[in-house]
Amino acid sequence: MAAGGLSKFVSNILRKKDLTTDMMRKGNCGEYDVILLKIIMRLFTDLNKCLGFSDITFLAIGSMVGAGLYVLTGTVALKFAGGSIVLSYLFAAIASALSAFCYAEFAARIPITGSAYQFTYISVGEFWAFVIGWNVALEHAVSVSAVAKSWSGYFDSLLGHKMRDYLLIHAPMPGGIVAKYPDFFAAGIVLIVTIIVATGVKFTSRLTSTFAALNLVIVVFIFGTGLYLAKWANWTTVRGGFFPHGFSGTISGAATLIFSYTGYEVVASVTEETINPNRDVPLALLISISVAAVAYISASASLTLMVPWYDISVTAPFPTAYAQRGWVWAKYVVSLGALAAMSTTVIAAMIVVPRYFYAMSNDGLIMPWFKRVNEKTGTPVISTVVTGVFCMIMTLVFSLHSLVEFISIGQLLACTFVAFCVIKLRYEPNQIARLAAEVAARGDATELSATENETTLNGKKNGNDSDAKTKLLLRDSYIAETVLDKSIDAESASGSQEELLLEDYEHHCGVIKDSIMTSPFGKYFAWTLNFKPGVLPFYSLMLATFFGAISAAMFLFGFKQLKEAWFICLVVIFILLSKFFVLFICMFKQDQTIKTYKVPFVPFVPFTSIIINIILMFKLQHLTWIRLGIWMSIGLVIYFGYGYRHSKSRKQTD
Repeated sequence: MAAGGLSKFVSNILRKKDLTTDMMRKGNCGEYDVILLKIIMRLFTDLNKCLGFSDITFLAIGSMVGAGLYVLTGTVALKFAGGSIVLSYLFAAIASALSAFCYAEFAARIPITGSAYQFTYISVGEFWAFVIGWNVALEHAVSVSAVAKSWSGYFDSLLGHKMRDYLLIHAPMPGGIVAKYPDFFAAGIVLIVTIIVATGVKFTSRLTSTFAALNLVIVVFIFGTGLYLAKWANWTTVRGGFFPHGFSGTISGAATLIFSYTGYEVVASVTEETINPNRDVPLALLISISVAAVAYISASASLTLMVPWYDISVTAPFPTAYAQRGWVWAKYVVSLGALAAMSTTVIAAMIVVPRYFYAMSNDGLIMPWFKRVNEKTGTPVISTVVTGVFCMIMTLVFSLHSLVEFISIGQLLACTFVAFCVIKLRYEPNQIARLAAEVAARGDATELSATENETTLNGKKNGNDSDAKTKLLLRDSYIAETVLDKSIDAESASGSQEELLLEDYEHHCGVIKDSIMTSPFGKYFAWTLNFKPGVLPFYSLMLATFFGAISAAMFLFGFKQLKEAWFICLVVIFILLSKFFVLFICMFKQDQTIKTYKVPFVPFVPFTSIIINIILMFKLQHLTWIRLGIWMSIGLVIYFGYGYRHSKSRKQTD
């Protein structure tokens, strides 16, 4: 009896989300097969589909080129990397690009709000999805608070720190983890941003586009003037040289700077509000990460060449550097760009958190009022307001240093799970692929795609995006009704044929390749036929990740033992085991039904992303993990106290 209860409990918390539930959240559609994912998405979404390619591109650039450049650069250069911060930014860009590839595949295949949370829910299970959603929401909420405090610090520096001096006297606080004084100005910034985001994502995207363009101009100014004022001795003969804290400090800096590139999380979170996510999301992610990497590396190089790393200011690094070199006028120019950049960052981060709460509430994992959407603005207003209040409290209570230290952990966890899910879904029969197989079984996909392309082109020719969207919605409504009528009428006649096609699909995904089975070595793989499709690739992925993580930990924390023969042999064995299981995965058939953007070179690209993210997580500060434990304890109380009992996925099968 106890064993049965435990089995049911584990089954419940690892239950995967039924994709059609999200696709049909507003309608009472009855029992029918979902024909085309894109049609259902347009017809049954609560959020307003209004974002084009330029909107999400500038939204990503604005969210990236802000926090990293003006908030994190000073801290990382002074405490971790020195001049080698340029390498820290490069390593963080590589890790983020690999993660962005994985995000792009999911965002194109599953254009629904919630990003990493949704991806994990569909492929791994409910409990891990809650963990990811809960932590990513906190991470972006912390970002809102940290950037708002930095915004206040930059502005206060232009006033001669009058606000700081006044509050230190009249409203002192202990300091340390908590702030030395309550930053009411930063709290006011959060309040204004909350109101802006609540007015609608389209207005928000236009505002961030303007700020992002201004910020890029300032970055060009920093790079040009920084090279003019550069002293190359600050990278060579200065105390500590290019690596003042060693190469380990450079990697630790990269772990912190990973948050600088989280614009792809913002883009993935608004795919449900994107008009053409299949085309726009991957391209926007590629462009935004490239632009951000160039901006970060050039600006941080200019900063560390202008002044020695130990003279860099944490709160206002660029204005202080110009002031030290006698260019006081440049201090005000750069401060203007910093304020614009941080404005886009705080707005973009504020967009993400309510949408995570919206998605989790829609699945029954947190309270139902988080999913209420305002009819006029098309935004989750209550979630936005709650997020704003939470961020204001953190802004008033915690110090900037404490907030910065906690920023990256949630994103690294999310990126690791998303990369893991890409490999898992590529090698097993799954809901997304089953929907594609159903479309192929009915033979309607080509006709619908051609109709959609024709309608889209007509809309572009007319120069009226609004009319084009309306035509698409009306067309989709007509097609959906027609297809559903056909499916009901022909269900008895064609059901057996479709079942055979779907069964044939399941036997061509997640099983050993035919070329291997028919080879002279095929008899050695006959034992794999005893497992369901996708099971062995999943187990192999877990083992490869485990041995890869062990190898990374031994390299990072056991470097003193590298002279010992037994230690070297152990590391080599773990690395070889990790590679063996990755290569074993390659022997299985991949899902060939994906017609949208796909991550190249699976499983190698996403697995590399997993290992890099694990290495970066190992290099985070100890206090970061302690704070993560506290936040997770709160989340687990909410999940097991409310979400576990009210989960929609659980109710559907009880």
